[in-house]
Amino acid sequence: MSKVLVNFVQDRSGSMASCWDETRSGFRKFVEDLGEKGSQDGVEYLFSLTTFDTLVETPILAKPIADVDVAELAKHGPRGATALYDAVGATIENTSANDRGAEKIVCVVVTDGQENSSREWTKTRLHTIVDAKLKLGNWTFLYLGTQPETWDDAGAIGLGAGSISTYQSARAGEAYAFTSAALHSLARSVKLGSRTLFQDHAKVADAAAAGMKVNADAASLKPEAVSAPKAASRHWRNTEGPAS
Repeated sequence: MSKVLVNFVQDRSGSMASCWDETRSGFRKFVEDLGEKGSQDGVEYLFSLTTFDTLVETPILAKPIADVDVAELAKHGPRGATALYDAVGATIENTSANDRGAEKIVCVVVTDGQENSSREWTKTRLHTIVDAKLKLGNWTFLYLGTQPETWDDAGAIGLGAGSISTYQSARAGEAYAFTSAALHSLARSVKLGSRTLFQDHAKVADAAAAGMKVNADAASLKPEAVSAPKAASRHWRNTEGPAS
């Protein structure tokens, strides 16, 4: 049985207020889907939740997916600013210290805005640690954002375009379900990790149906925001068929 630790890093800043009901519903769907698919396919999921606004909190840390309260996010409403770097950095540190023997580690970052209030982590420091974790081979990062700058923001901290997507906040449930399906495709595969999970474990048409865009226009990406491997980060390929 494969053991997979999923870290969900959820923006709860004040700007999320207009879509918080959809976000809570999407979170519930994400957890439920992983629990059901894990049971069906012999994947042992552990789950962590990090929420962030100006402050960073970790209400769930490496718990068996069956023990996760699917309504947990309802306890953490929108407020404050966006300490994105602090949230991702803290999540990586917490995971490194509490991986519970997981063979595969996945971090899913969801935000509707740009970094504006981190105090402990800088873009450069975060990029360095993300790159180090990716080089281990069993870490995977996904980044979902609603803003036009999503591609540059994620690339600036070390993520390749094949692991980045924009989504529509009003359709968070569909976006989170699409993400859990792609993630589960990796979890039950022989691969330990992926720098381009959306590219390798999902289809463009399925993403579009969920209100997401996973194939960024290469011309819109800033050169410094494109992470290695460069050849894979600019093109979409359907290499493994649909996620299930």
